[in-house]
Amino acid sequence: MSADQNRVGPPEQTDFFARATGYPYSRHLCPVLFDPARGTHPAELIRLGEQGEAVLEGLARPIPVHAATVRIGARIVVIENAVVVIAAGSNASPHQLQRKYAGRADARPMLVMPAIVHGACSVYSAHVTAYGSIAATLHPDPAGKNGLHVLVMPVTELAPMNATESLGINYVLAAPTGVSADVGGHRIARPLAYVSRRGALTIDGRPVRLVELDGGAGARPAASQIEMLNRARRLMEWQGPLEAFVAAMIADPDYRRAVTSRLAADAVPWHLDGSEVLAGC
Repeated sequence: MSADQNRVGPPEQTDFFARATGYPYSRHLCPVLFDPARGTHPAELIRLGEQGEAVLEGLARPIPVHAATVRIGARIVVIENAVVVIAAGSNASPHQLQRKYAGRADARPMLVMPAIVHGACSVYSAHVTAYGSIAATLHPDPAGKNGLHVLVMPVTELAPMNATESLGINYVLAAPTGVSADVGGHRIARPLAYVSRRGALTIDGRPVRLVELDGGAGARPAASQIEMLNRARRLMEWQGPLEAFVAAMIADPDYRRAVTSRLAADAVPWHLDGSEVLAGC
């Protein structure tokens, strides 16, 4: 089966409105190796080695790493010093990763794979991206077991990923207590995650799941990207069509910040303590 046949979600589109409303973009039902130089290929996690530690400049403390052995057809790839990062939104999509790693064909490959996340779920963050989407964030779900994705990535690629996440503005990088992930038969305690500094966007005081990721399951309301953008349009009392509203947010950073401020006014934060936050305070 090709990587494309194993994908869930609509194909990639290029115009600004399709990009904004297509968030969180298509992702794969089975593990794939994302390689900026070679593309995306079906893969299998064979082994995740014993946990070690790595020190990375800019992080508050050492982070756990593993040696990940991956099979791609007849080829074996070992990702040394791999860190496990929960992909709460678009980082699960190789299309988004390709955009983030454009111009970095020398970047080392990473594994993108489904996982069961315990203790947290994916919900909308109370902020708008530069490309006009309402982004996702990880949020506490103490009794939850949620089907998300993780990145098993070389620790050397974490800093470039951090640079795409607006650390200190929209997100912090955290290792939340009470969160774990089942990854290919391995239980990872306190995987890394990007957690919104703005908090979780709410409807009637409750965080909102992404329909595309969780199918509306659970006690929280669920909505599509278009539904959430329309809600933001109504909150801002924008009288024109949704496409014009999205175009305005993309073109005018001040207006985009105003929309973000309005969404954040009713947001529910995740109160992480200092021992959980690694960068972006």
